[in-house]
Amino acid sequence: MPIMNLWYYMNGYITISIRGSRSERLINLAINRGIILRDIRRFGSIAYMKVDIDGFKKLRPLARRTRCKVKIEKKAGIPFFIYRLTVRRGFVAGAVFFVILLYLLSSFIWFVDIVGTEEVDPHLVSELSRELGLKPGAFKNTLDLEKISNEVVIRVPDISWAGIEITGTRARLEIVEKVKGEEPGEVGYSHIIASKDGLITDIMVISGMAEVSVGDTVTAGEVLISGILRADFPEVEEEDDDSEENRIRESYVRSRGTVEARVWYEGSGVSTLLEKKYEPTGKYSSSSYIKVGDKQFYTRGDGQNPFTYSRLNQSRRIIRWRNFKLPVEIVHLQYNELNLVEKELTHQEALDKAVLQAQEEARKQLPSQAEVVEENVEILDTEDEQVIEVRYVIETIEQIGKEKPMVLDS
Repeated sequence: MPIMNLWYYMNGYITISIRGSRSERLINLAINRGIILRDIRRFGSIAYMKVDIDGFKKLRPLARRTRCKVKIEKKAGIPFFIYRLTVRRGFVAGAVFFVILLYLLSSFIWFVDIVGTEEVDPHLVSELSRELGLKPGAFKNTLDLEKISNEVVIRVPDISWAGIEITGTRARLEIVEKVKGEEPGEVGYSHIIASKDGLITDIMVISGMAEVSVGDTVTAGEVLISGILRADFPEVEEEDDDSEENRIRESYVRSRGTVEARVWYEGSGVSTLLEKKYEPTGKYSSSSYIKVGDKQFYTRGDGQNPFTYSRLNQSRRIIRWRNFKLPVEIVHLQYNELNLVEKELTHQEALDKAVLQAQEEARKQLPSQAEVVEENVEILDTEDEQVIEVRYVIETIEQIGKEKPMVLDS
């Protein structure tokens, strides 16, 4: 049926109404003549139906013959749509112009973002990119992105890499700054150590020697990439062991590389089937006193709490004279009464509350760059059936390597 509706729409059809005492005679004649009528409905003395364009032309003589009045209620389909477009040439021209204009505008760069600048002046990079042609209003197809990136690296000594990414009408120039070295005459050696416990999933060594492999479990502080390079020397005779050449069997570098690992974060949550909440009743008791040194002089009330459950709000004001602070203090106390409300929770409600608490605790530990891989909830056994305790574990993949300077014995 949907295919037939599509066919009728492509060829066009007309919704008509037939009025007259011989409308049934008209319908029968039309069917006998091979005119296809669809969705025939009758409301009182009026019949509604759908007919194609050719069928409507053949129907008009039959309407005059049966003295019935045929009225067009609606025209639908592609032929009528095309006809309306030919009549409304101004509208069509405006729509075509709008599409062309939109295409042209989307072919230009309108926004340029500079990211990755910490030590390098972003205005310097922005001006340089403008000079090289990467600026608002630049035609995207005329830009040589690789050439611009290389020029930025060559002209700015503190930049080690630059890349350009264009999304729509926005260009993103990302740079990586060079790592500042040591002062002349000063040698900096270092290890890359684990910043937290984890399971190694990937390791890339730029300089140094890998001390762990993929699949190893490491703990915080463990050396991942060592700055000590050890060479294998052939065995020598004992009398030559004390020679300076044989004693030098290792060299030192500043370690560089990345280490990726699976890291787990845990949060715990506890809930009871009997929930206790304290709600304010609106009643309160206030007191005020003047404190001079260690002595208190009440000006209102006695400072006692008359309620079983309450919340204390306290304010203090120190007396000053010109620029001097006097040993006089005005203290205001206000006890707001609280009402203990107990509510019995279902097992599922208490479980949901404990899970939410554990989830929030675990998520607070997540670093911003961590990629969450999996989240699990574990219900713990408790001796009290009224208490529900859960552990929420979030598994992530993140970079755990951090540089640690190496201290060499002089």
